[in-house]
Amino acid sequence: MPDSEQGRVYRALTLRGRSDHRMLSQYLGLPETTVHDVLNSLAELGLVYRVCGEPDRWEAAPPDRVMALALAEEENRRARLWQAGAELDRLYHQARTTCGPYRYVEPVEHPATLLRLTARLQERARQQVRWLDRPPYYSKPHHFRAQEDMQTRRMADGVRYRTVYSQAVYDDQELFATMTRLAERGERVRVLAELPVKLTIGDADLGLLVPDPDRAGLNEALLVHASALLQAFIGVFETLWTLGVPVTDVGGEHDLPEPDRAILTLMAAGVTDDTIARRLDMSRRTVVRRIASLLDRLGATTRFQAGVQAAKRGLL
Repeated sequence: MPDSEQGRVYRALTLRGRSDHRMLSQYLGLPETTVHDVLNSLAELGLVYRVCGEPDRWEAAPPDRVMALALAEEENRRARLWQAGAELDRLYHQARTTCGPYRYVEPVEHPATLLRLTARLQERARQQVRWLDRPPYYSKPHHFRAQEDMQTRRMADGVRYRTVYSQAVYDDQELFATMTRLAERGERVRVLAELPVKLTIGDADLGLLVPDPDRAGLNEALLVHASALLQAFIGVFETLWTLGVPVTDVGGEHDLPEPDRAILTLMAAGVTDDTIARRLDMSRRTVVRRIASLLDRLGATTRFQAGVQAAKRGLL
């Protein structure tokens, strides 16, 4: 927390009590305009507020209120996630009942057909591809290599890829490495603890849904053409996207050292200490020590609070 401008300003205001931006600027050694902007951004988050009757002076919100805001945000996030899951379940059953006489939904009869349709969807996309990616995975290694090559080529053509991965991506070394490479090449990546389905959408024209990959594998997949139903699937994707933990600019410059940023990203996604240690080739003791340092740095007492604070500060 002390090493970010927002964290430094909040902590200084907590320690010094009511202050104006000039006093904080002198105390912190930051430009007055920077402190002024940071105070306004903290006010939007409900972390500081102007003193009544003294509009130039600021006061920090109590830490317990900050925690309450974070917990309320998490409750809201969980509620929206449940709503998104319920909506996906409703849409799936609607799609199953509309197969046949309606031309915008078609069953996909064979896994090989699904692979061909996935490639066709990406080749036809002109603007963006949305993806919900979760295990189990049934493709062979050469399928994954072909997908990486195609996605790299299509991103070079200007097609934007946004993917929400299940946090299981951190348990698969090869998949994690692929995700990292694609993120470095421009894929926008987020992670959720669980995803209910596999879903790929090209622009607003074509979608591929695998509704129950745990039970039925790639069977019962559906091809959904441009329709109100596809728009509904797009809406659900966008909801899940807002709920995901950002994993962007892998390998870029950040306020945190690279090992700490990687730990924080994995930690915010709900990954265990043992898995973090395996993924980053560290000892568990080192991971625990670094996490304790990160919690202190972010002024957090829980992993969730650390993730919230880091995301708000642009560290993830």
